[in-house]
Amino acid sequence: MMSWKPPRVAFETRHLVKALFDSTTAEAELMNVAARGDVEITASRSAWNGVLWLIQSTVKEGGRPLYSGEELAKLRADLPVQWS
Repeated sequence: MMSWKPPRVAFETRHLVKALFDSTTAEAELMNVAARGDVEITASRSAWNGVLWLIQSTVKEGGRPLYSGEELAKLRADLPVQWS
């Protein structure tokens, strides 16, 4: 018996940014589909580093990053993405 595997979609930094910051994009919808297990999203660690740079550079309060390293690590762990 052959086991079923969901189709795989590779995300780059730009796809992750669209998925995380604009819920109306196709990338955000793919993220929702991946959370249901109907598609597998893969992304490189360097793609995540790009997202981290964007968040830490732009999402600030009083000149300091709004999110701690622990919060960003939790966000990464909670995303339905297979990191390589």
